[in-house]
Amino acid sequence: MGERRPSDDSSALDDADWRQLHEICLAVVEDLPGLAAIITDRIRAENPVYATLPWEEHVRFIYEQAEELLAGLAEHRLPTREQAAARELGSRRARQGLPVEVLLSSYHIGYQEVWNALLVKAGADEEELPPGLVRLVTLMWSWLRLSSGAAADAHQETLSSQQAMQINLTHRFLRILRGGDTHSEEATHLARILSFDPDGTFQAFCVPSASLPEQDLVHLQQRLARHRGTVQSANQGTATIIVCQNVASDAITDTIHESHPDLPVGVGLRRLSLTGAAASIVDAERTSALAAQTGGVVDFQNEWLFATLLTHRRELAPLFQTDQSVTGLPEHLGAAVRAYADHGFSVTAAARALHIHPNTVTYRLDRWHQLTGWTPRTLDGLMKSLLSLSLFPTPEDPSATHVPE
Repeated sequence: MGERRPSDDSSALDDADWRQLHEICLAVVEDLPGLAAIITDRIRAENPVYATLPWEEHVRFIYEQAEELLAGLAEHRLPTREQAAARELGSRRARQGLPVEVLLSSYHIGYQEVWNALLVKAGADEEELPPGLVRLVTLMWSWLRLSSGAAADAHQETLSSQQAMQINLTHRFLRILRGGDTHSEEATHLARILSFDPDGTFQAFCVPSASLPEQDLVHLQQRLARHRGTVQSANQGTATIIVCQNVASDAITDTIHESHPDLPVGVGLRRLSLTGAAASIVDAERTSALAAQTGGVVDFQNEWLFATLLTHRRELAPLFQTDQSVTGLPEHLGAAVRAYADHGFSVTAAARALHIHPNTVTYRLDRWHQLTGWTPRTLDGLMKSLLSLSLFPTPEDPSATHVPE
């Protein structure tokens, strides 16, 4: 039956008072089919995520919870036996993907509506309660605290278990993709378990794992999961890899920067199938090296040339060796080359951007040619000049991206 008389207030009631409260509770139970529907509709109106649950199932759960509450109030006992049902509900809502705050909101709405029904049956209002109902407030609050607490605890336990399993599965999935075994049955199986369409379009993102320890990654995954589509993430060595399907790039990067505003993000191309997913991961890893010094977002679609050549920096070094090494050239010569390229190959526009005379820009371009052998006024010479400045920047050049060896 459970504990009776849970507080001094309730023990102060005489048998007549409890008989009256018992009758009021039973009267609300008689109206419970309609009341459960009203509570359900209000919960769903205030928490639209419940729309994913069948209405009939939702009403049934509300009815059962309200019935247990009213029985406990009528018997003036605490919810000792009902806490198991509350835990099961909390675990169920976690498996259904409902946030814990939504679960707790539904408890408060349900209890509020039941209390209002009790007031109506007692012919009372909030400003002047009969002694019995005043003392019933304490008991009802205990029910709300214990039942919602049990549901919330179970929700968190289930969610933590699900997250740990999902992270492990994502680790395995990413290892397979990065290992190139994209046509294996395991790769296809894991993709489907993680809610990906193996034949669909994938896009990968890469950020430094040092900036996203495991607990931060769990919180980020929770926020990313709110987007429509599929998003999975896991730490892989020094990088955190995020793979998504049917989610806009901006939605991913904006979500990352909500909690980590300066985090550098490398963005891969959208590519088809699991083979494309593996290639997009490579894209993202390459562009993340460029983003590492800026704290911004670097998209492979825009920076594919530099991102690709960057991975071959050591092999390319002999192509950019000159009689006087580029890394030993004055920084202002490189700045003139960049300005010339960035402003429509116009000496005048470059001079305006650098706040110098056009003749000075012309002199610096010529001097660059003399020292490197590359003339910025030809396509080949300009390309080699810009690549040398990007791949082998001078230490003092603030506009260049530093690339570690």
